Amino acid sequence: MSEMRSSRRRAALARAAVALYPPAWRARYGAELAALLEDSGGGIAAALSVAWRAIPAWIWPPRQLHDRDARMRASLGTLLVAGAMLTGIGLVFAQLTQLQGLRPPGHPIVGWSYAIFDAALAIAGLAAAAGGLPLWLLMLRRAKREHRARDAAYLLVPLAVPAGYWATLAVTVRLVGGPGGVSGAWFLVFTLAGFAAAGLACAGPILALRRLRPRGPAVRFAARAAGVAAGSLVLAIAASAVAAAGLCLWAPDFAGYHQAGVLAGYLGVTGVLAAMAAAGAVRGARAARAHAS
Repeated sequence: MSEMRSSRRRAALARAAVALYPPAWRARYGAELAALLEDSGGGIAAALSVAWRAIPAWIWPPRQLHDRDARMRASLGTLLVAGAMLTGIGLVFAQLTQLQGLRPPGHPIVGWSYAIFDAALAIAGLAAAAGGLPLWLLMLRRAKREHRARDAAYLLVPLAVPAGYWATLAVTVRLVGGPGGVSGAWFLVFTLAGFAAAGLACAGPILALRRLRPRGPAVRFAARAAGVAAGSLVLAIAASAVAAAGLCLWAPDFAGYHQAGVLAGYLGVTGVLAAMAAAGAVRGARAARAHAS
């Protein structure tokens, strides 16, 4: 009986680890890897090792598993998640620094960094909207024409989830906020809920891309625009890093930026997300260029 329970546990761990990989990867290697994990007697450590390797499989998927349009769709999914998280982090940064008036006198570097951050974030938003809207409309029209209600619902998730989040936020702030705004604990709750909402909003279009598999000029245009948006986001985050370092050095009235762990954590998280965005942008651009040639 104990051996049976152990076998079921290994099988569950193997399935959970393999489920983290991209669909194309799972379709080609998933069953083989799950069987290997289960038969080898690997436990949690082996499953975690396999799960960790899912990250590069998403960022740099094997070329042989995708045609050019599929590579562009995969890059769009990566850029959507990385871009949403980077935008969220950037907005939190702006709320805690720029909007609080933290601009040390005599140190224009911070002010210039704020200006670059604002401009780059705006360009990223415009590029993402210009490139993503035609593809989104194309998929929505196809879903309606083919009576694919589930795919239409997936495509509406990016509209419904942010609207629900902001409505909930407005009501909650009225209930728990005071003259000076909300407490730090509530701000943390709102921030974490915002990132969760952003992830959920990204899931809808990614699922629609996977199911509808659009092709053609709209996908290529979206991939190129996503590359521009990714580059602008990386520039915005780099400017925020410079501003954060400047505040750490020159803002004695704001104690939070004098904690090395806070700055290191911010740079680490944004660095990983920026690398994901850059890798996705390069992959999509290469696929789009190869398709055009």
